[in-house]
This record gives sequence, structure tokens and C-alpha cells, in this order.
Amino acid sequence: MKTVTYVMTACLVLTAGPASAEWFADVYAGQGFTEKSDVTVHSSAGLGISRDVEFDRSLAYGGRFGRYFDGVPFLGFGVDLFSFSPRIGPQRVRVDGCVPSGSCNGGQGGTNQLDVDAYALSLDLILRVPLLKTEKAPWGSIQPYITGGVPVFRTSVTPRTTAQFRNHDGDTDYSVGYKVGGGIAFNVAPNLMLFAEYRLTHVQAAVELRDAATLHHAPLRLDLDTHSALFGLSARW
Repeated sequence: MKTVTYVMTACLVLTAGPASAEWFADVYAGQGFTEKSDVTVHSSAGLGISRDVEFDRSLAYGGRFGRYFDGVPFLGFGVDLFSFSPRIGPQRVRVDGCVPSGSCNGGQGGTNQLDVDAYALSLDLILRVPLLKTEKAPWGSIQPYITGGVPVFRTSVTPRTTAQFRNHDGDTDYSVGYKVGGGIAFNVAPNLMLFAEYRLTHVQAAVELRDAATLHHAPLRLDLDTHSALFGLSARW
């Protein structure tokens, strides 16, 4: 990892030029793949931990706006607004603790369907390598880049076809996570680039599902570690 960092730094120093600052606006979409995760529920029966709950693939999409700095055109910042919805579909899982039937000795349980919708706003730093510079593309016709950010997530969990949360309302959590990624952009027209990007995002969400009939609360916690493959258009000026 250190060797890769040194090589990237050397490339950036060698390719830095006197080009002026550059603004950009991106739109993108792709697929999000959320890793299996344990889901912890504090219900009226007690504590239950559903092991290795699977999330459905989801559409990932968003937009990013920012600029590269005047003095160091390979370094920039951006504001990224993105979303994905890793629904929990009906499945059988291993439960440690209290299962929905009321037993607290563990065993098999079912999640049925929970809708999970994540929206995030992130402040990002971007590091690019401007390659194949031309008069029409002073910042490089090809631009490999890496990016990292600190997003604020708005995560909503809504029970659907589920016996455990039959009368429960959904709830929304606000929390801070992290985002890392990398990609490559190609100049396809004056002031227009195509790009492909991989990113990993992480957030831990904690919500309270309220039973509309009994007014009991069921705190629920889950981790969303999501890998996204994205393709987009970038306007430069």
C-alpha cells in the first residue's frame, strides 16, 4: 500500500502543470451491493441478533459538484449527494437470543421484508493524475483518480410484510459514515468526460420502530457496508 502511495505521489508531481482551476459537475448511476450484516433488535421479548442478514442489490445514483485547486490542479474537493436502497427481503436467518415467536433460546427466525433507504451528503477530497494533456484538454484526456469523504447519512427503515413488526411504523436515523473510492475519466468531447468509479461506503444506523397499537418501541441496529459500481458524465469548465 505504501508503494502505491509513493508511485501516485510521484506521478502527480511529474504531471502537475500551470493549468488554471477547473470546475466540474457529475451525474452518475450504477449498482450497489451491500454486504451481509448482523441486525440487532431489542423487542418486548428481549434482545435478538439476526446473523448474516442478506441485503438486495439496489440502484445507486447521485450527483457531485466541485473544483480543483488553482495552485495544485491534481487536488480538488467536491460535494456529493447520493442514494441507494438495500432492501432486506424475506429470508430465514439464525437468531441468537429472542426469536420472533417469543422463545429466548435462539434458533431460526425470519426477517420478511424491511425497506431500507439511504441518502447521503458528503464532502470529498479528490486526487487525480492528468494524463495525455492537449490544448483542448489541458487537465488531461485521461484522468485516473481516488477520492475519500465523510458523508452524513439519512437512513430510513420501514417494515413491510413482516410478522415481527406487523403494526410498527418506520423510523429514520441520521449518522456519519465514511466513503472511499477510485475511478478513471476519459475526455469524449470539449468540456465533457465519461467516468467509471468504484466506491465503498459504510454507515451504522440505529432506529426505533414504534408499534402503533401498543406504543412499544423496538430499537433496531444494522451496518451498511456497500460496494457500488458507477458510471457517469462529468461536465468540466
